[in-house]
Amino acid sequence: MKNIKTLQKDLETLSKIKAPNELFAFIEDRVASFFELTYLGIFGLDDSQSKYRCIKNITTVGDTPETSKVTNFKLDNPIVIDLLDNKKAISVKEVDKNLEVALTEERKAFLLSLSKELKDLEAQACIPGFVDNKLLVMFLLGEKVSEEEIFTDELEFFSLLAKKSAEIIHNFNLLKKKTELFIQSIREINRKLEIKDIYTRGHSHRVGEFSVIMGKKLQSELDKIPYGEIILYYAAEFHDVGKINTPDSILKKKGALSDEEYATIKRHPIESVKILKPMEKWFGKAILDAVLYHHEDYDGTGYPYGKKGEEINILARIIRVADSFDAMAMDRPYRKALVQHQALLELKNGRGRQFDSRVVDTFLEAYKEGLFVEIFSHVTNVPEDSL
Repeated sequence: MKNIKTLQKDLETLSKIKAPNELFAFIEDRVASFFELTYLGIFGLDDSQSKYRCIKNITTVGDTPETSKVTNFKLDNPIVIDLLDNKKAISVKEVDKNLEVALTEERKAFLLSLSKELKDLEAQACIPGFVDNKLLVMFLLGEKVSEEEIFTDELEFFSLLAKKSAEIIHNFNLLKKKTELFIQSIREINRKLEIKDIYTRGHSHRVGEFSVIMGKKLQSELDKIPYGEIILYYAAEFHDVGKINTPDSILKKKGALSDEEYATIKRHPIESVKILKPMEKWFGKAILDAVLYHHEDYDGTGYPYGKKGEEINILARIIRVADSFDAMAMDRPYRKALVQHQALLELKNGRGRQFDSRVVDTFLEAYKEGLFVEIFSHVTNVPEDSL
């Protein structure tokens, strides 16, 4: 039997985990492999349908049992009933032991149904995760590859892990509800901005889509930032929201801007951050930095603060490329859109100066793979030989 104490210390790192995908990565990388479980199924409460559905299946050997993949646990399921009644882990071994001493036929029938459920799921144990006496998460543990039993101290470890997991998922869902309300109000500002300035219509949405696609290719960078994927999406979508405070005479001017007018335009990242400030308490400073620095150039010649290189938040560097491409590829009051292969060439020419070279290469790679086809369908067609 492995020394579980080495793994228990790792549970301390869960306090830094904010999002379910980070939690699942920890469980897959550190836990399932440590115990060499054939599979570990994580089920979460779906309040809207009064059931527990599978939110993550982790398999270390072979395939996850089909029953685990398709099972939804309703509130009258014997496993759910037992977890709600006793608020502790269920193991096949313990259920079989209780069967031997069951005092009534009713109790015996219930334990038989419980045993059958676990065996049909090829599960050795089921672990509850409660928050405020509400069962939010259930872990199904498959057999160990070694076919050893799951020991008491291991069940205690999984009980603690399930509790911490339930708390992480609960806090994430609360955050999601709060942000959704705020985001609705920001989207309304964006809508008003697009009515005010027809040249920005659809721009924020496209920049968000470009950024998310690049972000997935730079996942290792996003994983370093709590809520990295979510922050990138919202920061990209709302990067220009501060332009709502820019006078129409500047936004819609067809000729060149005066120095004073240009100085006003250059304030829009700061204005955007003022509007988005409440999001800092949910996502941290990274979301504000992603918006604030989205016009900074990699060589330090951008605005508003002349940041350069690694001083610029990686999310801002991603948005910088997405924003620039979309701006070049669409009509603006002061010029017609570039042909898209010209816009792509401008990105290549700006590598290491305006743009982070790695991010530009990621954009071009995604383009070659056809990942932007749906976005491009809303703008000018891209020639096949544009790269």
